[in-house]
Formats: sequence, structure tokens, C-alpha cells
Amino acid sequence: MRPSRLATLLENEVERIIVDKTGLDGTFDLELEFAPQGRRPVGLPGPPSPPPDGPLLATALREQLGLTLESVRGPVPVVIVERAELPSPV
Repeated sequence: MRPSRLATLLENEVERIIVDKTGLDGTFDLELEFAPQGRRPVGLPGPPSPPPDGPLLATALREQLGLTLESVRGPVPVVIVERAELPSPV
């Protein structure tokens, strides 16, 4: 797996944009074991489910792969929708 692909996959888990700044190039075989964050599915009431046993993602990345996630502020791409209409009948 390429480091940029790992960053893309991890974005779904942390619900943030992840930018690969490792400087690593190439493809790597890796295995990462961590406890998914306990989140409540969208639209369902109640508290989030408790996470299963295992290390948190940041801990697993550091201990198993030697990588760290660093939270920083920076520009992000956005899409602005100024207007939307239903399509006209054909």
C-alpha cells in the first residue's frame, strides 16, 4: 500500500482530512490493528457503541508503524453550491 492510500483510508476513521507528509515513496505491505472509534450511526438516537478492545488509532500508528498523526490548521478544498433546481421534464 502506498502511504498516500493509507492516509485516504484513515480519513474515514478519523473523519478529518489527512495529508501524507511522510516523504515515503513506494508500496509497502502493512498490518494495522486498532479499536475503531465508538460512533453512533448517523440518524440513530442513543450513545455511541463502546469500542472493542485494542489500541486507539493514533497509538496503533505510532507503535506498529512508527507514524504519527498531527493535528494542524491549514487550507482545505471546499465546494460551494450556490443554487440547485429540479430538472425540467423532457
